[in-house]
Amino acid sequence: SCEGPVTVASAAMTFSPSDLCDGTTLLPVESDLELGPIGAPSASKPRTRGLRYALKGLGVAALAACVVGTLVKASGSSAGTTAAAGSPLSGSVVGLWYKKGADGYRAMKPEVTGRLWQVERMLVGASMCPAASDEIAELREGPWPRKHPGKAPRISKFMYINMPWDDKRRQYMEHQLQNLSSVWQRHNQTLSWERFEGVSATEFKTEDKYADWRQKGFSEAPKPDVQGDWGTASCTYNHYSAIRTIPESDDGLVVITEDDVEISPQFLELWDRLWPFVPEEWDVLRVGWFGDHQNCSMVVNPMLDVAGWQDPMEGDCAYCGAQAYVVNPKSKQRVLQRFERAKITHADELLGAPTPQLEDPKELPPLKAFVIWPTLAGTLLDDRGYPAFKSDRIFGEKALSGAIPSTGLHAMPSAAQPAAASGGPTTLEEELGALPEKYQVAIKAELKKAQERATTDAAQLDEARLEATAAEAKAKKAEQEAKKAEQALEQEEVSYYMIPKYVAPTVPPYVVPTVAPYVAPTWPPYVAPTVPPMPPLVTLPPLATLVPWATLPPLALATLPPLATPAPLTWVPPVTVAWPGANLPTMAPPSADAMRFQ
Repeated sequence: SCEGPVTVASAAMTFSPSDLCDGTTLLPVESDLELGPIGAPSASKPRTRGLRYALKGLGVAALAACVVGTLVKASGSSAGTTAAAGSPLSGSVVGLWYKKGADGYRAMKPEVTGRLWQVERMLVGASMCPAASDEIAELREGPWPRKHPGKAPRISKFMYINMPWDDKRRQYMEHQLQNLSSVWQRHNQTLSWERFEGVSATEFKTEDKYADWRQKGFSEAPKPDVQGDWGTASCTYNHYSAIRTIPESDDGLVVITEDDVEISPQFLELWDRLWPFVPEEWDVLRVGWFGDHQNCSMVVNPMLDVAGWQDPMEGDCAYCGAQAYVVNPKSKQRVLQRFERAKITHADELLGAPTPQLEDPKELPPLKAFVIWPTLAGTLLDDRGYPAFKSDRIFGEKALSGAIPSTGLHAMPSAAQPAAASGGPTTLEEELGALPEKYQVAIKAELKKAQERATTDAAQLDEARLEATAAEAKAKKAEQEAKKAEQALEQEEVSYYMIPKYVAPTVPPYVVPTVAPYVAPTWPPYVAPTVPPMPPLVTLPPLATLVPWATLPPLALATLPPLATPAPLTWVPPVTVAWPGANLPTMAPPSADAMRFQ
């Protein structure tokens, strides 16, 4: 359902289904990147983001169906995208190229291509759109932008293809390129340009010098049917001839354009931004094109798609137009061989990546051709959204009745502007009547088929609405259950992480203990001990009185051996004894004789 409140998430952004399913919006609503990584819980809901992402992930599968509905709506009956009510185009599912309304052709509107470009990258980012080939899958791996792309090569020249009788377009391009050269000067660069005179359909059909090309014959692919279309033949030959003049030197690149394009004033800035996203190997860079029909399998990186050209008569015009392109000088011969060997068909098909229809891939292998966004040039549109110049390929010289816009950045000076009517078609009948009969038959057949499909689509739409209503009811129920689950999870988390309130223990106040004052101990007075007096010395009588000398026998002197010389004596000082209350005299050292006697 495109009206439910559930959001659909891709790998990088979040989108509302109403924005995806609205053919006039197709833009992302909000970025989910500010929420941070999934693994990082927030303070308020630490673990619910995983659940939220899981719930959003349930909507990824619905994104594909929603985008399909968007495309049907964008190419069907959404407001502002179809013909006026009551016309045969009203309510039909015809190609974007033929889809018109008050705001012009949708396939050529930059805002439409820009929105579809973004949706494609959403699908690739959500891993919902596999690459169309292994080569594209390998290119997606990148890295993008390239790590060492170097400086963008210099754009030194523009070459526009102009018919000899179309002075209006020539004046418009000359005036535009003159203005553009001042932009180059502000970047200290020099820009040159050249008018390449084209060959008309009549000349290509009748003159002998083009006989070899006519002998190749037209492509036999059923769609687009180019049998006998000499306007397409001459247009393709003009692009081939212009490519032949490209120098193969490294002295700057040449941009080949048609003469009804509006070149972006920011060409140099956009070129510098684009270059890091261009693969190292490339043959053709289509910097001006139209018709992105949601072919996300061709996505390479944010600014580049493989130019997978598709049949515009099917209503799925993809990677169409040769409004502006750059041929790699190194690949010049490879591109020219494709033009020379292929049967006559549209130039943009030959400038696309795939092998042209019904051609041998071994003879005409795929090119490394890419389209870029934002484009650096595009078809000049009037204020109503229609091409400002009528197609000189279809109308020939009659296209001179188309108008040149009177306003705009690259509009010609008022003196050079012709007085012309509005370039936008007025009614479907007038537009069909101006086309060759072959195109009228083809378009009317497509209209009839579209009306038949519209009847079938209406029944399918009613059935789809019933299914959508049932799906919406299921989605609401699932949303309610998911909401309950999320609330339960939040409650569980709160219970899990809840910690009892901390109660500090009650501690009694600290009481300082009372300490008794210090009392010094009382010591008794010192009483010196009493020393008894020494006894009196005994007085000995003289020796003579004790032993008379006469009674003593004579002393016989013994003969003693001679005394050896004694060893020197060492005086040992007396020991001083401290006796309380007594002062003893100091003893004199004894004489040598006394010591010997002792």
